[in-house]
Amino acid sequence: MLVVYTLLGEAREALFAERPTALAPLAYRARIEAMRSLEARARTMAGLWLLEQGLAILDIAPTRLDGLGFGPGGRPEFADGPCFSISHSGALVACALDTAGTIGLDVEQRRDGIAPRLQRSVAPDGDFFEAWCAREATVKASGRVGLARIRAATIDGAIAYLDDRRWYLAPLSLAPGYAACLAGTRPLAPAAVECVDAGARAG
Repeated sequence: MLVVYTLLGEAREALFAERPTALAPLAYRARIEAMRSLEARARTMAGLWLLEQGLAILDIAPTRLDGLGFGPGGRPEFADGPCFSISHSGALVACALDTAGTIGLDVEQRRDGIAPRLQRSVAPDGDFFEAWCAREATVKASGRVGLARIRAATIDGAIAYLDDRRWYLAPLSLAPGYAACLAGTRPLAPAAVECVDAGARAG
C-alpha cells in the first residue's frame, strides 16, 4: 500500500493547470479539455501526475497509464491493476495505490461552518471530518459514489458497512489542517506515505 501526495501552492497549481492534455492518459483527455475551471483542471492533472509517481515508486512501467479506463460505475481503473484512488481538497492532492485489493481514499480540508444537521447525521459525537473521510473513502472503494451512499455507510471503529459488506478503514495523517482515510476490502497494513514535491518535474 502506497500513498503519495503533494501540496499545491499558487505556482504549482498554475503549473498543473497549464500541463498539456496530451500528457494525460487517453481516457481522461476529453473530460480534462471540457473543464472550464482551471482549479479543477489543475487538481485532476496533479492527481494523474501523482499516479505516475506512485507507479514509478512501485516499479510499475509508466506505459501502464495507457491502459487506464473507466469501470461500469465510472470509476477510473486499470484492467489488470493495481487499484488506485485519487482525492483532493484545498491545496492537498493525494493518490493511493494497492496491488493486492480494492481501495478508496478521501482527503478533506478542515474548515468551519459545517451545518449542525450535517454534523449530526455524519458524526453526532465525534470528529466530522474524520467521519466524513471514512464514509467517502468507503463509498469510493465500493465503486459507486453519491451523497445518499455516503449517508448509507455506517462506521463502527475501524470498520465500515456498506452494500451488506464490511470495509476496513485506516485513517491517515498527511498534512496539518487535513483529515484523510483509506478504505479497503481487507485489513489494511500501514501505508507507505511519501510527499512528492512537484516543482518543475510536473511540466
